[in-house]
Parts: sequence; structure tokens; C-alpha cells
Amino acid sequence: MSPKVVLVTGMQAAGKSTTAPLLAARMGPPAATLDGDVFYRGVVAGAEIMTPEPSAEAIRQLELRYDASALVAQHYADAGFDFVCSDIVLGEYVERWFARLHDVEPYLVVLVPSVESVVEREIGRGGNNAYRDWGPSLEDGVRALQASLDEIPRRGLWLDTTGQTPEETVDAIDLEKARW
Repeated sequence: MSPKVVLVTGMQAAGKSTTAPLLAARMGPPAATLDGDVFYRGVVAGAEIMTPEPSAEAIRQLELRYDASALVAQHYADAGFDFVCSDIVLGEYVERWFARLHDVEPYLVVLVPSVESVVEREIGRGGNNAYRDWGPSLEDGVRALQASLDEIPRRGLWLDTTGQTPEETVDAIDLEKARW
């Protein structure tokens, strides 16, 4: 049986980085996880962030990040590990991410809490507004980025995680329904 590789995606503050290790722990052993933010934070000089109108360099850095996380996923899968990656992967990049993998069972889980839930979580993080470039208010920014979820192919498992604990979210993940 081929190793399972799960991409957990969604908006900022959707619960991806909390859900992914819990899901990996239930899948293994052996199982591993990675938060794509590791590669986002890896650019320490010249980092460019994604905005509604990103620079060419911001797109290049985003693509490097996605390629790196897919390579790590494949590396662990080649060693026989199930693997769960959490990151904000949208639109055509979801297909590109999965296309980098081979000889694995691919799964997609998209976490889609309500706008109000994301706003509450973002405020709970101390107001370091990850949505500042996406709208005049936090709520507008969340709505704008949430619209980007529509660009993801309607495959895998899409979960409204509003009001769920991370454990409840993992309980709701049915990998058969998440199959890419």
C-alpha cells in the first residue's frame, strides 16, 4: 500500500497548522507533518508577501515554498511515512502541488470556517492581522481571501469547521471523501 499524503489547506486562521499534526498522529505510525509556514519564514532577507496584486518575486517565493513542501512530502513518503502538509495552497497551485507527488495516495482537506470565526481567531492571535493587505477592514480582508477558495478544484473534502475544536475537525475528516 502506498503512503498517504494529505494537503490541509484553507484561509489564514482556519486551523490548518493545528489540525495537520493531530491528523498525522492518527494516521501513523509512521507519520510526519509539516507546516508550509516553515518555508515562508525561511526567506529572511528580501521576503515578499502575497497581496491581491503580488509582485513577480512574491509569486516566485510562493512557488518555491510550495515546491519545497511537496518535495518534503515525497521524501517522507519514499521512506514509507504517511504525511500531512498544512499551508494556504489555492487555485491551480493545488493541482501543481499534487502533480509533484508520485506513488502516493493523495488527499485534499479544505478547512472553511465562517468569516466571523476567522475574524475571531485572528483577533485572538493578538491582532497581527494577516489580512491587512486584503481589505479596508479585517472582515473585508477575510471575505476577499475566502473568495480565493473558489479557485481550488472542487475535489477532496471541504469542511465547515466553524465552532469545532481541532479534535472535532480531525474526527470529521474522512479520508475516503478527501481522496484527490
